[in-house]
Amino acid sequence: MHAAEQSVLIASARARSIKRKNALTAMLCGAFPALLLSFYVPSRPGRWLIGLAIGLVWANAFEYFYHRYLLHWTKTSFGQGHLLHHSTVGTPQEAEHVTFGESPRYVALLFVINGLPVLAFELLGRVGIGAGILLGFTCYFVLVEEIHWRIHLGGWLPWGLCAARDYHIAHHDIPDGCFNVYLPLFDVLFGTFKPAVVPAASQSSRHTVSRPLKPRIVTWLFEEIFLYILLAWISLIVRYYSQPSGKA
Repeated sequence: MHAAEQSVLIASARARSIKRKNALTAMLCGAFPALLLSFYVPSRPGRWLIGLAIGLVWANAFEYFYHRYLLHWTKTSFGQGHLLHHSTVGTPQEAEHVTFGESPRYVALLFVINGLPVLAFELLGRVGIGAGILLGFTCYFVLVEEIHWRIHLGGWLPWGLCAARDYHIAHHDIPDGCFNVYLPLFDVLFGTFKPAVVPAASQSSRHTVSRPLKPRIVTWLFEEIFLYILLAWISLIVRYYSQPSGKA
């Protein structure tokens, strides 16, 4: 076996191990608390579905803002790690930088940041959608990491997601657009669905280092706070309309 092939196999095996641990961490930090919360705050199936939908949309939004404003801020450790992801595409080390987070502790931190507001809203308001939100966030994380892995390393993708490969690789070619990995909901909302047009002669290949974006940490924080406020309003609206009307 050639040294290059052996290097690829070692990198892939190491990355697969991290991916499995990340998925397990997501289950422990997201799905397991969702199960406990469902016992503490019982909920009807309809509210579970509402919470699940909110969790999926929330995760898509977090993915977008986190990718656009933090991962492309190259002065931070997050940005430096993401720059390695861009620069190693097509190299034997690509697999080592495809997973989201270098270790499960980053995944745990991600769920703590997003999960604590959900738990606070649910325990204080007892709306009945918190468990569904946590479950939705967990499902989205596991899916996005698996799909991202298959996009980069040539794995099978189901019908309907084949276009996601070209969509995501477009971000690597011109990395000032296409910030969602495979579901461009917030790319469409914020006008970054297509990367900026540059002359054909200056377009980079997917094997080159990406250009960093200017950091906009204040904008990112504002939009994260907006998501939390939106969750609070949705919780209050669901609780208000789900209460039985009083009888005269």
